[in-house]
Amino acid sequence: MIRKSDTLLITLLLFFGVLIFPASADDSVQLSQESNNSENSEVSNVDFDYYTYFFGLYSQGNNVITRYGKLPVLETEDQNERWDFTLEELSNEIKDTVVSKYMYPNGEVMTCGANAKGYFVILFKYGNVNESLINEIYTLIDDSAKEMGIQDIPVEFGYGTYRQEITLNSEQGIYHWFGESTENLSESDIYTLEEVMKEKPTTPVQKIVAAYGKIPLLKDQNEIITWAEKLSAIAGSTQNKINPYMKKGQVITYGRELTRLEVGINETLPSKEKDTIVKEIYEIIYKEARKQNVTGVPVIFDEGIFINDVESADLGVVEETANLSASEEKNASLLNKLNNNNNNNNNNCLTFYLLNSTG
Repeated sequence: MIRKSDTLLITLLLFFGVLIFPASADDSVQLSQESNNSENSEVSNVDFDYYTYFFGLYSQGNNVITRYGKLPVLETEDQNERWDFTLEELSNEIKDTVVSKYMYPNGEVMTCGANAKGYFVILFKYGNVNESLINEIYTLIDDSAKEMGIQDIPVEFGYGTYRQEITLNSEQGIYHWFGESTENLSESDIYTLEEVMKEKPTTPVQKIVAAYGKIPLLKDQNEIITWAEKLSAIAGSTQNKINPYMKKGQVITYGRELTRLEVGINETLPSKEKDTIVKEIYEIIYKEARKQNVTGVPVIFDEGIFINDVESADLGVVEETANLSASEEKNASLLNKLNNNNNNNNNNCLTFYLLNSTG
């Protein structure tokens, strides 16, 4: 007969056994529970402005793996600015080593940057990432930081989300899609990729009103495309309910980026009206997403300037481009390329919905 104390002991052993030996289909480091604790509760990975990138590719949705080190006490704007400058200096110190040894196409690192809280940030592509690799990279960063007089440098490690075409030779029209095999690339192509990864990625400028939901961990290009298709379906299903806001000039644009939905709010509206519209529209989108088995649908609300499309009706597609935010224009172009690329390979296409105020 098993006593209650024995049962409790067995239960605890099983519980801690699960924590120590997590079941996993691959060798990748699992996401930290930190991503759901109180420290992170105020941060949404839907708001890309939370991150600043020093070099590498631009990520469209990050998921935290773990954090090392200790944040400094930053009480003034001047202290924050100086710390940001220090982190960028640190990135320059380690750039050559990171790119040649740890960064794509030679390794798993995709992006180096910082977040608004003050962490130095390293983002990986999902795959062969383990604790040993993370410790090795942290040691590199920490040693360089100590040479600059910084002890216990705070570093956040995470997975980024990427879908990008990299130009290898614009004159010859040679491009490389991130995620494709690099085995057949020449030494010259590999060198070009390394040089691209040393550059600071272009970051869209947006005025964020609110961010809701969460972008899930998307492990490969197929998962990214499938997720984008789900968002397209949600955007299409809610189009008629968003149209009245557009006809009133309250909403400027509504559509899908690669990993999130975007709603452009008329920047001239009073703050209270913006808040009301944001809550109403997110509820519309959230309810439809739940019907399609998507929980925590990621939506970014940003500000835009209303353009009367009646006056510009003769411009056709030009009018739509005029109403696109910088990020939408970038992604619309990207998704057009994706459509062409995927059509040629008989794969599923990504689509982009843009609603105008005439419905």
